[in-house]
Amino acid sequence: MIFTTPQFAEIDTALRRGRHISRDDIGTYEFITQNFDDFESFYSAYGVRLIQHPDGFFFLLAKGGLMPTRLLHRSAMHLGMFIAFKRRDPDLTRSDGRMSIVGLIQDLETSVPAETLARVYAPKQKASLEGERIHNEVMRALKVLVELDFIEISGDQLIAHEAINRFAELAKHSNAPTDTAKLGLEVQRGVVFDIPEEVTGEDSDDTTD
Repeated sequence: MIFTTPQFAEIDTALRRGRHISRDDIGTYEFITQNFDDFESFYSAYGVRLIQHPDGFFFLLAKGGLMPTRLLHRSAMHLGMFIAFKRRDPDLTRSDGRMSIVGLIQDLETSVPAETLARVYAPKQKASLEGERIHNEVMRALKVLVELDFIEISGDQLIAHEAINRFAELAKHSNAPTDTAKLGLEVQRGVVFDIPEEVTGEDSDDTTD
């Protein structure tokens, strides 16, 4: 029985915290793959779904079950979507996929309207302090995305994991898909729509659980 093993306990804890398990962590990934039916049965008792995304990675979707649905702050959601589309840049895909954090912030500032940046990353902040607040909030959002295994940071660079594609799916439909598309995305890819304007409490992901 896998439920009494240290490996199961470690994986269960990570999944409950909103982490994604991808092939980058091959030992953990293979353990879930080999025991997927047991994992699925275990979480079904909580009304929670263990999902394997078409791109391969695993995550929990807790929507209406015994486990609480946890939400990412708006800044982390926005930054996740920005990185997801940035990852598709042909120049990036031809390289090792690494992005400069400084370059990412510069691209964010030049590509996104100033009023949108202020609303997302520095709400209710005095104009004279918006620049510093935006930078600090971007760094905070990056930390959250690392904790949930959407990205990895090494030095002054980051690389997006395959799980970042969940944000691309969300952005592609502008959070307002047709009923048919919504059903398909929720069932097959675990995307949760209708994200609240304001989120309180601990930051975690509405696209992950």
